[in-house]
Amino acid sequence: MGKFSVDSIKGVTKNQEEKVQVGAGLLSEVSKKQVMTKTINVPRNMIDKNPNNKYSIRGIASLANSIRDYTLIEPLHVSRKPDGRYLLLGGERRLAAIDRLIADKEVSDWAEDTLIPCVDRGTELIKLPLSETNKERYAIIITNKEARKYTDGDMYIEIQEWKNIIEELRSKGIEYIDGSDEDGEEGKIQIKGETTRDILTKTTGLSRGQINKFERVNKRGSDALKDALLNNNVSVSVAAKAVESLNEAEQADLARDSGSKNINSGDVKKYKKANAKTRQITSDMFMEDTAEIIKNLKENKVLLDESSEEKYHFYIRQIENLLGGH
Repeated sequence: MGKFSVDSIKGVTKNQEEKVQVGAGLLSEVSKKQVMTKTINVPRNMIDKNPNNKYSIRGIASLANSIRDYTLIEPLHVSRKPDGRYLLLGGERRLAAIDRLIADKEVSDWAEDTLIPCVDRGTELIKLPLSETNKERYAIIITNKEARKYTDGDMYIEIQEWKNIIEELRSKGIEYIDGSDEDGEEGKIQIKGETTRDILTKTTGLSRGQINKFERVNKRGSDALKDALLNNNVSVSVAAKAVESLNEAEQADLARDSGSKNINSGDVKKYKKANAKTRQITSDMFMEDTAEIIKNLKENKVLLDESSEEKYHFYIRQIENLLGGH
């Protein structure tokens, strides 16, 4: 099966200013009857930002200028709350740009009571048996996929959100969710019996190697290094290399410098101090680092010629010596 297509998970084809046509995918039977969902106009002071939306907000000044000059072209995605207010699901950058215009005393067209075009995409439309929090996470993932070019920091967030969703799906006995390959062919994304990382390759469209980089940073990166990734000061390649060779203090030094200078993978070794403390290698770390090798051996027959077999035994002995084997 090819990489996951977000269009298949949401089951929505949109021309947002006119309608939202709901098809199959992972939406409820109620939503399938709502073929036409008209844009609604909501005052800015009735829209609450979503605390679960942790994606980056960049280029706000230019976006605000565009909205000021050409108005808002794409509606916000919201969900009506029990108290009558609206929770933002998609359009964090657009709303931040609008707030910038409202705060600008020289702009008279935007105020707290200005009506903003929105599409109500209530979480009740999602038919997956998820908690309300995970439905919100799911809706945010979908709307952000539609509207933005992801940074490595954004992808780090999405992976963590998907892990929460996958965990709940497993706990409720869900065997698969609908999906499609890169050619748009319908299929299933297996949940039962699949590793989380294999599921993530399909839901995010990343390779397993890329997922492994993000997970190494998540498990072994310092808080400072993770913040640098989330703030898009370092790439995931730099962060993954840093966790392999730097201790927590060294990672913090790299993260601090990343705020004022561009750091690439070749720069990581510069942060390794000559008198640096030793680092413990745990069995969990070793299992994680060799997981891809073990998976390949389970799935494929690997044949070595005499020369390759000698290399295999040589490197095994090197690892044994390095890690204190006899």
